[in-house]
Amino acid sequence: MAKTNKKLSKKALSKSAFRYNACLQWCWNYEKMQGAGYAYSMVPAFKELYDDNDEICRNLERHMQFYNTNPWAGAVQFGASLALEEAYQVEVADSLKIALMGPLAAIGDTIQAILLNPPLNILAASLAAEGNWLGVLVAILPSLLTFVIRWPLFYYGYRKGEDVIADVAGTSTFDTLQAAASILGITVIGGFVPSILSALHFNDITIGTTVNEAGEEVANVFSIQETLDGILPYLLPVALVAICYVMIKNLKISPLKTILILAVVTFVLGAAGIMAK
Repeated sequence: MAKTNKKLSKKALSKSAFRYNACLQWCWNYEKMQGAGYAYSMVPAFKELYDDNDEICRNLERHMQFYNTNPWAGAVQFGASLALEEAYQVEVADSLKIALMGPLAAIGDTIQAILLNPPLNILAASLAAEGNWLGVLVAILPSLLTFVIRWPLFYYGYRKGEDVIADVAGTSTFDTLQAAASILGITVIGGFVPSILSALHFNDITIGTTVNEAGEEVANVFSIQETLDGILPYLLPVALVAICYVMIKNLKISPLKTILILAVVTFVLGAAGIMAK
């Protein structure tokens, strides 16, 4: 009989979890994407669940199909799939795998791309600009956090099994987390804008000269930056971000072209003595 009807040992679970969490994208390709890595991660479990090599291969073929999701968030789904494979509910495992690819990609990408990467990378850049070596550690912190969290997510999914669908797609837990990540990430980035660009300012300009009571010529200096600060502090960095948003969102100018345009404009203004950084 091919089925062993055994419960997966801690050793097999650990091996499968390690393969998924560390090796999922080693064989990434345009045909199956993460499919090969997914099947490779199933090998330790299938060796305990089946005692026939042909049966092991047939089950591995099921997982050598297209698979692509956020690597660290997908650990939840992989743990749940192992629980279903352990119960020999292979059709449910396949359906679960397909059903959760999209939702977990949305959740994982949102948290990583909005909550983690931008704020921490901006902080890292600020530290690096000041010559602080901690900038390097802060820069790798998002990758480290998303790697470490894969193991508790895997075991969470394994304990929940099929019920993990309700947690991901039907309840408010993950929806609330996703919304909170978006709001917090945008808020943090917005808070960094004036602090990062606060040194960007207009130089004072001279508008003719006047003669004072002592008969000396005195330059009439007009402070553009002081005037702008009187209207709204940090008006220049806020306006710069707004202009970039309009260029990318409304005018459909690519981010790279936007950066190049800003570089040219600031270079010209700096060379003309109008703006300084």
